[in-house]
Amino acid sequence: MVSTFSPNIQLEEPARGDQVGVWDTPVNANMTLLDLVVGGRTTISGAGGSVVLSAAQFQASVITINSTLLASISLTFPTSFIKSYKIRNICTGSSAFIITLGTTAAATQLICPPPGDAIDVYSDGTSLNYTSLGRVGTYWDYAGSSVPNWVSGCTVPPWLATIGSTFSSVTYPVLASILGGTTLPDTRGRSRFAADGGAGRLSSAVAGFNPDTVGAGGGSQNPQQHTHTISITDPGHTHGTNAFTGTTSTPGGGFVAASNNAATINSAVTGITATASNSGTGTAGNVPPAYIGGIVMIRAG
Repeated sequence: MVSTFSPNIQLEEPARGDQVGVWDTPVNANMTLLDLVVGGRTTISGAGGSVVLSAAQFQASVITINSTLLASISLTFPTSFIKSYKIRNICTGSSAFIITLGTTAAATQLICPPPGDAIDVYSDGTSLNYTSLGRVGTYWDYAGSSVPNWVSGCTVPPWLATIGSTFSSVTYPVLASILGGTTLPDTRGRSRFAADGGAGRLSSAVAGFNPDTVGAGGGSQNPQQHTHTISITDPGHTHGTNAFTGTTSTPGGGFVAASNNAATINSAVTGITATASNSGTGTAGNVPPAYIGGIVMIRAG
């Protein structure tokens, strides 16, 4: 009789009556394989080029890629070995170079391990898939100025830049369901608020957009239109000017006033001079103390 093998990690299953007197051979081989799958570690040099993994390499639990990348490389896994892996990419070198992971299947999808990090992936026998990049719909504040190459290098990028672009609901059905459509939020140069949820803390009348619609945006650097009132007092009595809007106004009584920096009442008419000045030392208009953190991406699938 002939042994069979388990479908996922190829453990030998001797038939009844087989291996008489030599049962230790398949048992020990299975124990060695299980030890590799659970706790085995292997290291691959990124400087050595692309690799079709050997049995000792694809059976391991942890695969570390090190050394200096001299070009983009690929690691190819078999379709006959189905299991989870922890992949550590500690290669140095140009950020333009990436490492792609895939199987020998014709329809395999490629994924890339991020540099300087360890990730969990799962081989289903056709492709490798991420299992530890966060929930679909979560945001990633990335300190870089553009989408990293390891994201773009995936057949289906796991993160999308939130720049108001559209995406495919076929490729990213869960994200489309979360957002209620296929248009990404546009976070460029904008602050982010949580949805108001009926709390009445952010109204559409003030914001200029619906505070409960994910992805809605607006706002302006220009200050909201408002009014100033100036009172002028001389010894013995008070002149009150009308409220005015904008930069200048000619209220009643012959007074002329301005809302920016300094204002002088027409002393030729009144004999009274008044000066108003702004407070504070800021020079950056209407933007509070801030910094540019990079770009924002959303976990897509």
